[in-house]
Amino acid sequence: MVLGCGTMALVMGDTMAGTLAVPLVASHRLGAGVALVDLQWIASAAAITYAAALAAAGRLADAVGRRRVLLAGLLIFALGGAAAAIAPDLVVLVAGRALQGAGAGAIVPASLALLLTQLPATRRAAAIGAWSASSGLGGIPLHGAGGWLAELWNWRLLFAPAAVAGLLLAVVAMMLPADRGDRADRWRRVPDPIGTLMLLGGLTALVLALSKGQQWGWPSLLGLISMAFGMLLIALVRSCGHRAPAIDLTLWRRPRFLLAALIALMYGLVSLALLSTAPLLLRHWQLPLPLIGLALAPLSAGVLTSSLLAGPLVRRRGVRPVIYIGVLVVVGAALWQLQAGLRSEPQLALWMAACLLMGLGLGMISTGASAAATLTAGSDQYASAVGASMTARQLGGAIGVAVGMLLLEHPPLRGPMPGNSAVFALIIGGVAVAGFAALFLHPTAAPPAPATKAAGGSDAPIGASAAQRSAPAPATPGPVPASAASLSPIPVLAGQLIEAIDYVLASQSTSVRSPRNRIRQFAGRQP
Repeated sequence: MVLGCGTMALVMGDTMAGTLAVPLVASHRLGAGVALVDLQWIASAAAITYAAALAAAGRLADAVGRRRVLLAGLLIFALGGAAAAIAPDLVVLVAGRALQGAGAGAIVPASLALLLTQLPATRRAAAIGAWSASSGLGGIPLHGAGGWLAELWNWRLLFAPAAVAGLLLAVVAMMLPADRGDRADRWRRVPDPIGTLMLLGGLTALVLALSKGQQWGWPSLLGLISMAFGMLLIALVRSCGHRAPAIDLTLWRRPRFLLAALIALMYGLVSLALLSTAPLLLRHWQLPLPLIGLALAPLSAGVLTSSLLAGPLVRRRGVRPVIYIGVLVVVGAALWQLQAGLRSEPQLALWMAACLLMGLGLGMISTGASAAATLTAGSDQYASAVGASMTARQLGGAIGVAVGMLLLEHPPLRGPMPGNSAVFALIIGGVAVAGFAALFLHPTAAPPAPATKAAGGSDAPIGASAAQRSAPAPATPGPVPASAASLSPIPVLAGQLIEAIDYVLASQSTSVRSPRNRIRQFAGRQP
């Protein structure tokens, strides 16, 4: 658990470090005479290689072993951090950041897959919540103190801790039991090298098109998009008939996984649109750089808090209520900000309160999407599922950054702060799409007690739908956990109401029942 959560905190903290480093390098001799748009490569290089490596690294981890891929990713990440910290020029700095992104792309899917395979099924949802929460844990110190430390000492201090932490976590990873399985069989399952190269190249070109296409112009944009789709098409065609495909098509054939990937895409769009435009709003309010980081800290604190709460809630109620709650909280916070917070004069207290609410909602959506995607897969596909869903998230993030910047430059709205108002309208629309997609996810029931058997003597599946629960000879649900008694009545009643709605929506009984009778039947199931 410590290793899995520590790696996620490390990756998120490094992402924040790259963002904070851009204005600091601009005022350093390393960035003298370099345009700010070119300095953005300090952050973009890591983001591009991270997005490109996720899917391929997830497939590789499932094939040759999660521990191996995790260890390799940590060493590459530490090497990139060291190169960035001691970089004599901008080229070495950007190359080091690209290495960090590639290492992070291997770390993330392997760490969660390794964590889930070590835990019993009843603890996996909570583990996903803790893993998602650790991203907030990595962001809080960088938001709160990173700007001050780097401004007082040196921007290199932002990257040196990542190199040291990466090496320490690599030492911990080496202490884990070796990956099991026959070595010859394991290497025969290595994903198709040509398809993997096409997948890496296609995703790299696609992220480049989304993040830099507007800056480079239409010819470059169209060329990158054509290259991306051509390479991805080759990878897809090769995956259809290869014994070890680069793309695990069995995942993408599952409607639940497709919906989870769409929710992850929307989460990336919303969160990165907010994170990329919020510092510009705070700078417009003439806040110093350290205070800008502190003003964004409630966002990470909200993600940390709600992700920890969301894991057990997924275990008890399923992913749909968690995503619904997250969507409602984000929409409410965005509307509040639109109505009262976007003014030319600083509104720092209101901003920080809205950021906290945004973080709470985004943490719920993130954990729900991760659980829906990962727990759809079998234990031999965990890393592939994480890599694919996180790739969707990063692609959404690239779209969010591009669209957010476009809205700031060409605001379609009028009034005070029209560009930022348009970004918050985009956030509302993005989470609304995520909430609509969640309507079609089958609700997840609380797993039965371990000794309980379903009809036919087999264990009732985790994530059984309402129709499965209402089938003949259903498994008897276990008692309500004692922790439920500590919840306040409002969240408990809200959860029961949402589950009742879910039950009505998902009921697929062959007999005709009225909605009223279905609700009565649900009420009769309540302990």
